[in-house]
Order: sequence, then structure tokens, then C-alpha cells
Amino acid sequence: MSEKSVKAAPKFVYNCVKCGQYCSKIEKVPVSFQDIARWRKNGILNGLGQNIGMDMAGGFPQLVLETKEGENGCPMYDSENKICQIHHDMPLNCQAYPLSYNGSKYFVSDKACQGLGQGSMDAEQLKTQRDAAMNDYEARIESNTLVPMLYSIIMGDLVDQSRKSMEHMTEDQKNQLQDIIKEEKD
Repeated sequence: MSEKSVKAAPKFVYNCVKCGQYCSKIEKVPVSFQDIARWRKNGILNGLGQNIGMDMAGGFPQLVLETKEGENGCPMYDSENKICQIHHDMPLNCQAYPLSYNGSKYFVSDKACQGLGQGSMDAEQLKTQRDAAMNDYEARIESNTLVPMLYSIIMGDLVDQSRKSMEHMTEDQKNQLQDIIKEEKD
């Protein structure tokens, strides 16, 4: 096989072109405890708190920045100005985008990203992008281990509180509650 017939692996080149493709469509941006701790330290957590939620779509609870009902895209994305309102302190997931890491290799998570192939990328930029993808992966692993456990503790406490409340209810109050539950199911 001649040297000319050997195909070189495609080089990862990415520069955000502020197209908003990802930001305006994603409804649940994965966040980690690292993100939350960093936002708390940097003083922006209070402004983000109302958008932090729990996503159960994957079968277990995950922390996310969630879009409110009737809205589209990331709640931190300003679609009019095409910029992230927390660009200076984005979630690790966004810092890594569109590069991802799965514990053994790097891959492009969104091949439709308009910033792929744009401009140039030097070794330092590539290292920064790879580090971001690995940090995101490691933070998600840590959070995905802790969030279900915390969720179970919180839910257990809620069940205990509900049980204790039920013990102090009169029969009439219990019957009213049963009627409300039946109406909700219908």
C-alpha cells in the first residue's frame, strides 16, 4: 500500500460560530455537582437555582438546567443576541461541546454542529477541548452516582413525613384525600 492511499484520520477542528443550533434546541442541559459548587463559589447559583431540576428520562435522576414550560432551548441561552448568559461559567457539558468522552475515547457528540471544521485549532486548544470533555465525563460519573442516592434519601424522608401526617388525620380528612386522589386519576 502506497503512502498516498493511506487515509489520514480526520482532525478535530472546532470553533463556536454562535449559531445557537445546540443552545436553542436542548431542553435539559446536564449539570454536575462540580457545576453547582463552582456556581455557588462564583456567586451565580442563586440566579440559576430556579432552572436546576431533576430529569428522570434515563431511568434514574440526573441534575439538569431545564427549560420552563412553553419555552425552547437552554434557559441560559439568549436567542435574540445568540449568546449564553453564563458563557463565562458554562456547565461542563457545554464547555466540552461538541466533543465527548466515554471513559476510553473521545468522539464528536453532534456531527451537525456548525462550528465543526471552522477556523483552526492548535495543540493547546485541542488539549483544552479534550480536558473539558474528560472533566464533563468524570463529573457526570460522580454526580450520577450521588444524585440517585440523595434522591432516595429525600424521597424516603418525604414518605416518612407523609406517613406521620396521615397518622394525625381524622377519618373525614382521609376520606377527602382519597376523593382528591380519585379525581386526579380520572
